[in-house]
Amino acid sequence: MCREPSVDDIEEKVRNFARLRIARIFKVPPESLTSDSRFGEQLKASFVSDFKTNEYEQVDRDIKDVADRKILKEFSSSALEIRTVGDYCAHMVRCYRTKPEQVSKLLGIGS
Repeated sequence: MCREPSVDDIEEKVRNFARLRIARIFKVPPESLTSDSRFGEQLKASFVSDFKTNEYEQVDRDIKDVADRKILKEFSSSALEIRTVGDYCAHMVRCYRTKPEQVSKLLGIGS
């Protein structure tokens, strides 16, 4: 008999896929990332260009693509900042609660 996944199971799955997404974006091994890995310190953009999206811009796009209006307001008022891999993963879990399809698509959950 199969049991339904718990909220904790689902949140852990979202966190794992979010960490894998960051690893793919920055081209680093997933096991090298911790929740405390900081954007701009351990994770640096490889280039700056007016013509091509860099890693920071991709992460920023991810964050905004799955955010609802309430979360976007928090960003615009600086009440919410994402500085670490843990912050990114927590953001994806939070957004999954209101936009599970969008988060799943972005992170590749279920594909």
